[in-house]
Amino acid sequence: MTEVRPESSSCIEVKVQRSGFALDFSLEWDERVLVLFGPSGAGKSTLMECILGLTPVSSSRIKLRGQWLDDSQKGLHLRTHARELGWVPQAPSLFPHLDVAGNLAFGQSRAGEASTRLLERAVDVLEIGHLLTRPVSDLSGGEKSRVALARAMASGPRALLLDEPLAALDVGLRARVLPYLLRVRDEMDWPMIYITHDPDEAMLIGDRVAVMDGGRLVAEGSPRDVLWSRPVLALPRLSGTENVIEGSIVPGASGGAPRVETHSGLRLDLPWELEIGTEVKLALPADDILIATGQTANLSARNILAGEVTRCERGDEGTLVYVDTPDTLVARVTHEAVQKLNLTPGRQVQVIIKAHSIRRLA
Repeated sequence: MTEVRPESSSCIEVKVQRSGFALDFSLEWDERVLVLFGPSGAGKSTLMECILGLTPVSSSRIKLRGQWLDDSQKGLHLRTHARELGWVPQAPSLFPHLDVAGNLAFGQSRAGEASTRLLERAVDVLEIGHLLTRPVSDLSGGEKSRVALARAMASGPRALLLDEPLAALDVGLRARVLPYLLRVRDEMDWPMIYITHDPDEAMLIGDRVAVMDGGRLVAEGSPRDVLWSRPVLALPRLSGTENVIEGSIVPGASGGAPRVETHSGLRLDLPWELEIGTEVKLALPADDILIATGQTANLSARNILAGEVTRCERGDEGTLVYVDTPDTLVARVTHEAVQKLNLTPGRQVQVIIKAHSIRRLA
């Protein structure tokens, strides 16, 4: 196995052999939030079990932010409770015989002197103070997810491990819970490992993304670069990767409806009105972005942006065309359209986006 950098870096080097499945994963990173991304059956949850110390391994070296949990070469293997990890599984496993406060107290018992401060902070960040006396049976799916996360936070973990915490929620509940996850990421200093097969979540949550398939690492790097890379797009069970942009609501032109402005200066009209100054995260499906090379007068679409093609990547289901607008947007068009419009790097184009194709993520 390779040597890793000392101090606060993290690494996972794990080999597991099971009947019909082999996990062989190796990654080193310095970023605080790592996303494990990939289709169902890729080995993400098995890898999480290895990090937790729940699965026998052939060989393993695991270090989180400078703290060794496993090193089979040196005979080190911390037991699960000694790893002090805050785990939030897909289905919140709350104790049904306890109310919310009782569930939080169970997590709090591991935190020692800092327990009161950590519990108060978890309740504040996740806004669950009004739920403390409620029985678990009276909670909605989103409330259960927040309580499970608060219980993990109250334990004073070395790191937070989240295994598809939004997977069991419908679209509406996901939109309500996601901002709380982002707040935990932004306001707490814990390292996080976050499992998902949703590209929107991966882009929003992660500082670094590791893409898995068949028990192996197939790509890793920054979310924006990796989720559009050839190895990821070639995975037959993944689809729906979108442009994710962040910005704030600003006044519209000539007294028109407010619109979003990104940090790079891209402005888009939206299908709904929001209060000026609101911070938003939006998704633009690649399949809903049109590209034109000629006149675009008299169109109903509200967003027509000048841009320049920076690269094209041919795939089985069309060609991805990257356009600098000044934000880089990615459109998926047919191979025939690429030839007909002569879409090559340097080509000046117009990008057309219907306002109603834009989705709000947070």
